[in-house]
Amino acid sequence: MKVLHKRFILQLLLLSIALYGILYVVFSKFIIASLPLLVMLSVLFAINSLVFIIITNTKEKRPQSFVFSYMAATIARLVICSIFVFTYALMHRHDARTFALTFFLLYFIYTTVE
Repeated sequence: MKVLHKRFILQLLLLSIALYGILYVVFSKFIIASLPLLVMLSVLFAINSLVFIIITNTKEKRPQSFVFSYMAATIARLVICSIFVFTYALMHRHDARTFALTFFLLYFIYTTVE
């Protein structure tokens, strides 16, 4: 694995740990909700790590297809996350709104970091 990939994954892991701690405190002290925080963060961590590796490898191998790879990866990430949120909302209707808002906030944070 390349140094750039290792560094990005380490930064993403540290971000995930920090976000887990913050969200755990928020959802246990202020907003009482039982959300699968670890699953949400794991899904976003895995998707963003994979997308970053794919995009950087494409940029190095074929720079002319970088834009296509970036857009395809962004759309794939959005579709996968939408399916994840929609599936959770169907299975747990009582926490659907809180889950969707939290997941959207995390999605925005992870996308910005990338």
